[in-house]
Amino acid sequence: MKLLGFLVFLVLGVLSLRGVRWAYFTFVVLSLLYFPASAGFRLAPRPCELTFGLQLATHSLTNYAHIVLFALFFLMTRAQLRMSVPRAIAWAAAATLTMGMLVELAQGVTGGGHCRLRDLIPDAAGIVLGSIVVLVRNRISARPQPR
Repeated sequence: MKLLGFLVFLVLGVLSLRGVRWAYFTFVVLSLLYFPASAGFRLAPRPCELTFGLQLATHSLTNYAHIVLFALFFLMTRAQLRMSVPRAIAWAAAATLTMGMLVELAQGVTGGGHCRLRDLIPDAAGIVLGSIVVLVRNRISARPQPR
């Protein structure tokens, strides 16, 4: 069953990266339902960890899964936006950070996972990574092709 779920998310992610809007919205909805579904839709609220510090922030940057997943989410969101690059990057960053907050809240409400405010640090690193990918790709595609 987990393999099927992974394949569904993979297909939706690839379609979202290609700009297919229904796939993007389906991906977002299913992503937000993941934690409640994995908890059997039973609520078991736990308080969120709100502690910060340089050592915790540095440790959070070792959460490579968050960095990569949120970089991909940023790229998927950017692919949906039909506007100038700076505006699209700003909107994609805001949407990605919002998604990160919603994931943390879902973890806190369901008791599945750890609701930690510091998990937004690797999410923000994912935004930076995704922005770099967009800017490099735009720079490469803007170069004149040799004949």
